[in-house]
Amino acid sequence: MRRFSLFIMLAFHFVWSSSAFSAESDDIAIFYPDVAEPYKSIYQEIISGAENAKITDDQNSQLIVFTLEKDFDVSRITRQLNNKGIKKVIVLGRVGLKLARALKDDFIVISGALPITPNTLSGISLITDPEYLFKYLTLVAPKVDTIHVAYSKANDWLVNLAKSAAMAQGFKLDMRKVDSTKQAIEYYQQLFTRGLSEKDAIWLPIDRVSSQDKVTLPFILEKAWAEDIVVFSSKPSHAKRGALFSTYPDNYGLGQQLYKMIHEHNGDIEAKPFSALISTLLAVNLRTAAHLGFKYSKEQQKNFQLTFPE
Repeated sequence: MRRFSLFIMLAFHFVWSSSAFSAESDDIAIFYPDVAEPYKSIYQEIISGAENAKITDDQNSQLIVFTLEKDFDVSRITRQLNNKGIKKVIVLGRVGLKLARALKDDFIVISGALPITPNTLSGISLITDPEYLFKYLTLVAPKVDTIHVAYSKANDWLVNLAKSAAMAQGFKLDMRKVDSTKQAIEYYQQLFTRGLSEKDAIWLPIDRVSSQDKVTLPFILEKAWAEDIVVFSSKPSHAKRGALFSTYPDNYGLGQQLYKMIHEHNGDIEAKPFSALISTLLAVNLRTAAHLGFKYSKEQQKNFQLTFPE
């Protein structure tokens, strides 16, 4: 009798374990912050892109969408995910990044909709890949052959991408690594003193040290306007303020990119796939373009998703 009871207990344990294992699914959870408009619509566009990518991929997995409160309960979310057998999670925004840090040891987590940097968490940064920036530069200022940029240590990874992109597209890259905004200003002052031409362009990356909005940006825009020099930027708002062009995210495309990254993840929680933003749109300041003497054909302007002045 004891042997029979032991057999029943072992069989029950085996069935329970098998059931728990089989409960793990290919479904993907997406968490986005519970916020008001216009940010809510942005997150929903990203989610729509991910849902479209899943349909195109023709997988049986489901995308399960959760809103994320600012003061979320990690243990409750963990239980929810475990109960549904979900191991793959996409998180959006700053609150999502907080959740990513809490889940990263037990789940495969991909972060999006933030300007993240590599070697921290897996995800897709809102910082545009220089390859795409430089392609836009060829489109809107075709005479430029030299790109000047000041950057801080935080952007070492971006500059490595820029080197490869510049080489592939035939640009010369003049770079200065700086430790302070003062050093960045000195570098740009030297550039203008030395003299620049229509073949030169200044690139402002997203960088709190070298591209400070209240100091560096107005200084460069004023000097560049006076000397007819192209300035382009990785930061969306800079085109509105006077840079020739800048990029901003294609939210729908970003959702597709996020789905592809997590769907193709090899399942190793320690792996940290990372990408700069390749789903981008182009914003052009037509007033600045006219000042620089650029005239764009209707065919060229089809590539301008946003123009200033509005």
